[in-house]
Amino acid sequence: MKKSIFLLFALFLISNSLSADQLAYISKADAEKAAALIKGKTIILFCGCCTDDEAVKVKILKTEVKYTGYEDYYEVIITYKNIEGDEITVAIDLAYVWMKYKKTTQTVGKALNLEHDPCSEPISWKQ
Repeated sequence: MKKSIFLLFALFLISNSLSADQLAYISKADAEKAAALIKGKTIILFCGCCTDDEAVKVKILKTEVKYTGYEDYYEVIITYKNIEGDEITVAIDLAYVWMKYKKTTQTVGKALNLEHDPCSEPISWKQ
């Protein structure tokens, strides 16, 4: 019984972590398009697949595309200021980066027509 519970828990963790990294490692072309699309804009960081994640609106100061070191994958790195004024640099997953779209929001992944599941309906732009 304990082995079964442990196995189910392990499978849950694996499946949860797989859905949480959908568009983090992408092609160089897609990474460059994403970096150009969000450069200098305000975005919302929110992982609908992650437990207890809070939506945070940030103004991007800088974007860059970096090789991941794995196969032929790249990632988008952003730098922004948090509410305390500290500069934060972080790699992003395009499935969980939201941008203003008409009267609602959409993920950067959707704007680039990349297949993914944001695990959330469009979120409110008013944060």
